[in-house]
Parts: sequence; structure tokens; C-alpha cells
Amino acid sequence: MLKTKGIWIPILAFILSGCAGMNVQSAKPVALSKGAAWTVLPFANNTETPLANERAAALAAGILQSDNQRLLGTLPIRSRTQALLGGDWKKEYATALSSARSDGVHYALGGSVDEWNYRAGINAEPVVTMTLWIVDVPADKVIWTGVGSAHGGSLGRGGTGGLAQGLIHRLIDRAMN
Repeated sequence: MLKTKGIWIPILAFILSGCAGMNVQSAKPVALSKGAAWTVLPFANNTETPLANERAAALAAGILQSDNQRLLGTLPIRSRTQALLGGDWKKEYATALSSARSDGVHYALGGSVDEWNYRAGINAEPVVTMTLWIVDVPADKVIWTGVGSAHGGSLGRGGTGGLAQGLIHRLIDRAMN
């Protein structure tokens, strides 16, 4: 029994890890001006989960700020009723980009949430998929793009918000490093 005891530690660690997984693809990092002003544009919600886009945009803003980026403007958050009814994402995006231009913002972070839910089944693990892009506002040009998906969490740990936070952080980190 003593010889098999050592094998149980890695197996137990694997089971407790929740088998979380993350897949990220992105363009090469871009050289960004230090101290430049940023804004977060409205994220598109391509899911059936109400407000997933606004949750992701709020997380992205928080991550940028925690990375010491200077954020201008306010988050493009609509009322809950407007969000549930849909709205016109393209119009909101164009308006936010125009405001960023007039506010002197140099970079804007945009994105789309393509999956934000829990897989069906006994484990019901959270799943998040999204695309992020960085816009050079004065040049009106997308200069970086990345896409990622994450799943995992077991034993009641984590959720879609935690997964999204990790995914957004990893994508932003890949853009800047």
C-alpha cells in the first residue's frame, strides 16, 4: 500500500482542479503608447444570456484599470429593459467610438460574447467564449484581435464570471506583451 500512496496525490490534484481549460488565439502583441487613454466600447451579445455583454465589458474595464491603463468615459451600460429587448449594437458601438474620438481617447477595447452559459449534464460546468479587439481610435483601425474560450470549474467552484475574468485578462495580456 505504501508504494501506491504517491500516485493518489497527482490523481487527487487533477480531480480537484476541476479540469478547467482555456484556449486562446490572437494576433501578435502590438506596441501601444504608454499612458494613452483607453475606453471600453459596447460588447456585442451573441448569446442567449441577457446582459452577458455588459458583464464582459465591465470585467474588461476593471482589468484594464488594474493593469494601470487610463480609462476615460463611462461603460456603455443600458437599462436592464433595453438590454433584454436587444437594442441596436452597431449604432451603440458607432456612437461610443465617435465619443471616444471627441474625448481624445487613443485606444478602445471592443468585443463580442459568443458563449456564456453552463454545459448541460450532471457537472454543469461553466463555458465562456469571446472575441476582443483593440481599435486605434485616431486611425479608426483595428490593430489587434484575439479570440478565446474557457470551460471548467467543479465542486461548486467558479462560474461564468470567474472564467470570463480569466479569459479577458489572458487576452488583454497577449495583446500587450
